[in-house]
Amino acid sequence: MKVILAALNAKYVHSNLAIRYLKRELEEEYDVELYESSINDDVLKIALDILSKEPDIVAFSCYIWNIENTYKIVNAIKNANSDIKIILGGPEVSFDAAEILMKNKSIDFIIKGEGEKVIKPLIFAIEKNDLEGLIDLKGIVFKYNDKIFDTGFSETILDLDEIKFPYEKDIPDKIIYYEASRGCPYRCSYCMSSIDKKLRFRSIDLIKRELKHLIDNNVKLVKFVDRTFNANKKFAREIWQYLIDLNPDTCFHFEIAADILEEEDLNILSKAKKGLFQFEIGVQSTNKEVLKNINRVMNFEKVSQNVSKIKEFSNIHCHLDLIIGLPGEDLDSFKKSFNDVMSIRPDELQLGFLKVLKGAPISYQKEEYGIFHTDFPPYHVLKTKNISLLQLQWVMRFEQVFDSYYNSHIFERTMHYILQNVNNCYDFFQNLTTYLEKTEYFVRNIGLVERFKFLYEFLNMSYETKIIKDLLIYDYLITTKKSNIPDFLKKDIDIRIERIFEKNKEKIMKKLNLESLKGLFAIPMGLSICKLNDKFDIILKECIVIFDLKNQKYYILNQEELN
Repeated sequence: MKVILAALNAKYVHSNLAIRYLKRELEEEYDVELYESSINDDVLKIALDILSKEPDIVAFSCYIWNIENTYKIVNAIKNANSDIKIILGGPEVSFDAAEILMKNKSIDFIIKGEGEKVIKPLIFAIEKNDLEGLIDLKGIVFKYNDKIFDTGFSETILDLDEIKFPYEKDIPDKIIYYEASRGCPYRCSYCMSSIDKKLRFRSIDLIKRELKHLIDNNVKLVKFVDRTFNANKKFAREIWQYLIDLNPDTCFHFEIAADILEEEDLNILSKAKKGLFQFEIGVQSTNKEVLKNINRVMNFEKVSQNVSKIKEFSNIHCHLDLIIGLPGEDLDSFKKSFNDVMSIRPDELQLGFLKVLKGAPISYQKEEYGIFHTDFPPYHVLKTKNISLLQLQWVMRFEQVFDSYYNSHIFERTMHYILQNVNNCYDFFQNLTTYLEKTEYFVRNIGLVERFKFLYEFLNMSYETKIIKDLLIYDYLITTKKSNIPDFLKKDIDIRIERIFEKNKEKIMKKLNLESLKGLFAIPMGLSICKLNDKFDIILKECIVIFDLKNQKYYILNQEELN
């Protein structure tokens, strides 16, 4: 039997953990091959690629981001060769599996729930053509004798150590996803993890061996898929301490509950080298009534205190999340949530929109809260009792602008200076969004230079031109690594400083320990921005900035140092 385990990832750099688990269960007895592509690739090409491998069985891992393309590929495969058996699994097909089978004749089997202990007996039954034997196997929906049989969800795997390590033999040169636990102690109504009521852990010693294996194989980024990594504090502390002691070049990404961090956690985390850890922290809303509506437990005051302390360490990237369209949250409430979170100045603030996922508790409450959403993936909210369609459309534009000018870090120095001088972050980005609506920003793809130009024109209405130009020149040169400054940022050059620079190039080269003058040029500025302890300190004085494009470095010298 030739079995292909397939997945369409959201991006090329992503990898799929589920099909690797299944491969480990099958590889000793069957000819198994992984096939990964992305949702950006041509569906017909993918189908033809899979068909050229002449499989007997093709199983797809299904999520909201890939299900529509998966259906198209499955249809093409089945129409080309009806003998190939098609299996689907994953959260996107588990909660209405019988209905999917009735509608789609190209699908033969659907796995409901955890598939590691289901896949092998299913393949065996297909191989022996003994479908009747599947009636007693939990976790399968299938067609047999013109009927659809649904055996319910698969049995929960209580001992995660039974699941084989998916990267023992093969480690993809992409983002690696790793699972130390399953389940979640919280019951947030919008989340699929609220359904999995059993919180289960892989044993610590096994986790350490597996992480060491990934480190020894020079994996760059490991993302833990655990829904709340620090739900068990002792468990999290031991793993964090282990990784800190190893001090690898690998970066580890965790989703955590920041409000349950304690002093012991912070003491451990303060010792991590910069870049070792990344944290993703779901805030979703700071409105207590909204949190109650979604059955979410979260103390934002503690989140703010703990994230602020972590940011003082300057060693861990903190990504925070808000969700727009939650029941009970109107535009004013979202504005407050946004400002509350921005007061922490997170490294990144993701503004997501409610997705009414199949099987999630909120999908049964949408009439109560007046939630309307698309019937197709990703089931994006359209309006609620509290936020109108037009308001939601506005926030989508707001999110686009915020992501471009804040989360991208392209305008980092400019944003740092501006946001220090505004009373209300939401109002600033609201005004910027309103300004950009008068341009072609939302009509077509806008290049990087144009993004700088729009921001310059907007800021120039309220701030001193000289300061804004200096800030944007800094960001432009550091971002693009190019010396050709756009015309709108050019300014009158101080000839005296330029002559001093030309006269003293050799001295500068020696002072800065540079081996060559190639790629070296200077920009006179009135605003010097020095990076000290990963925080930007603004120093208002005449200076000259020396950019070394070859080595992608920059230096700040005042006039006295050049004389």
